[in-house]
Amino acid sequence: MITHLSVREQIDLISKKEIKVEELFQEYLSNIEKLNPKLNAIVSLRDKDWIIDKAKAQDIQKVDVTRKQILFGLPFVSKELFDVTGLPTTYGILEYQNNFPQNDSLIVKKIKHQGATIIGKSNMSELAIGSHTKNKLFDPVSNPYNYNLSPGGSSGGASAAVASCLIPFSDGTDMMGSCRNPAAFTNLYGFRPSPGLISDKREISKFPVLTTPGGIARTPDDLSIFLDAVVGKDMEDPYSFNFEGSFQSITKNLSSEIKIGWINNFVEHYSFEEGIIELCEASLNKLVETDKKIFFEKMQS
Repeated sequence: MITHLSVREQIDLISKKEIKVEELFQEYLSNIEKLNPKLNAIVSLRDKDWIIDKAKAQDIQKVDVTRKQILFGLPFVSKELFDVTGLPTTYGILEYQNNFPQNDSLIVKKIKHQGATIIGKSNMSELAIGSHTKNKLFDPVSNPYNYNLSPGGSSGGASAAVASCLIPFSDGTDMMGSCRNPAAFTNLYGFRPSPGLISDKREISKFPVLTTPGGIARTPDDLSIFLDAVVGKDMEDPYSFNFEGSFQSITKNLSSEIKIGWINNFVEHYSFEEGIIELCEASLNKLVETDKKIFFEKMQS
C-alpha cells in the first residue's frame, strides 16, 4: 500500500509521476473510511468530492512545483485547536461547534503554502487539556493498537490517525507533553520544538511562552520533512525566529551509535506508579544487549 510507505517515498512517487495525487488521496480516504469509525481520530472531514477535486487539480500542475513545495500532493489533517478556513474550530467543546474562523492559523498557512491539502481536523481533548483525548462534542479517541485503550493526549486524534496511516504525519501542540505523550502511546515520534521555532499567534503580554505547535510522525525522517515545511519567522509572531539549516539534513547525518540520556525519578523528586521505573530499566537493559551498539547514560543528580 502506498500509504504505508515513508513520506519521502510518497513524495518521490508523486514527483516522478509514478503515481497520481488522486491515487494517493483515494487510498488515504479508503483507510479513513475503514478505520476512522472505530478510532474517531478525524473530525470535520471535508466532502470526498471536494478532496478528490483538489487532488486532480494538483495532478495537472507542473512537476517543478514539487521542488518548491515540500508537502506537495499530500493530504493533511490539522489539530482541532488550529483555525482552518471552511472548517469549524471547536476546541472540543459544544459551545464552539459552529465557530467558523475567517483566517487560517499561522502553521496552517505554511502547510497550505507548502502544497498540502487539509482534508479535516484531528480530534483532541477538551481545550487541549489532559493526557487523554476525550470531549463531549466528538467523544473519545481510541488507540489503534487496542480500541479499548487511550492514544494519549491532548493530540490523541493526530497520533491515532498517523499510526493508522489515515494521514502521512500531523501537527499538534505541546506544553507538558501533548505531542510527545500521544506519540509514545501509539509507537510514533512526537516533537516539542523550542517556542518560536514554529510561529503561532501570541499575545506579547503573556510571556513566558509555555505551549508551542509541534509535530507527530512515524519516523524521524518523516518528522523532519514536516518540520522543514513549517518552521521559521513570521511577522505576526514577534516571538518566532528562523532556523538556520535543515531538519532533513540532521536526520540524514544521525550516527548509528546513539546515546540515550534518561532521568528516572530525579533523586526521588518525581513520583511514578509502582512498576513503571522497573519496566523502563528492563527496556533500557534490552537496548544494551542489542547488536546495534546503542549506548546510554543514565542521568541522575
